[in-house]
Amino acid sequence: MNHRIYSLLANFAAGLLVVAAIGCGPKEDFEFDELDLTPAQDELIEFSLGKYVIPVPLLRSSGSGDGVKRNRVEFSFALHALVTSDCKKQLAGQWKRREGKLRDRIILICRNATIEELQEPELATLKTHLTDAVYAELGSNCIRRLLISEVKTRKL
Repeated sequence: MNHRIYSLLANFAAGLLVVAAIGCGPKEDFEFDELDLTPAQDELIEFSLGKYVIPVPLLRSSGSGDGVKRNRVEFSFALHALVTSDCKKQLAGQWKRREGKLRDRIILICRNATIEELQEPELATLKTHLTDAVYAELGSNCIRRLLISEVKTRKL
């Protein structure tokens, strides 16, 4: 019986030795390790599309049968496009030519927004409509994403 135990222990020890030898071998390079050392593929730059202060009319039903009450809020924000550095010059030229038309579209979109859209945490619906307008005027090949910052809403 002791011989069996010694034999089992010897086999177990040999197995541990093989596992330890494999674990201590040369380190394998994984594909993702190289990605940590590479620079970012696209360096994005913020391109300002202006600051906006827009009075937005709000329609609310009074519920008492007296009709519709009108109210307004002032919605202000700064709009930026994230672009690659090689597209910045091209976008600047297009912005210079189409700034007035794009500003009109942005103002119209905001004035037609509902109070719910203006109160969304990330302004997702509004940002979608603004992105469509910006792409239509400036093209979508250079613009990666829109940023809305300095958002403020106040009652008028």
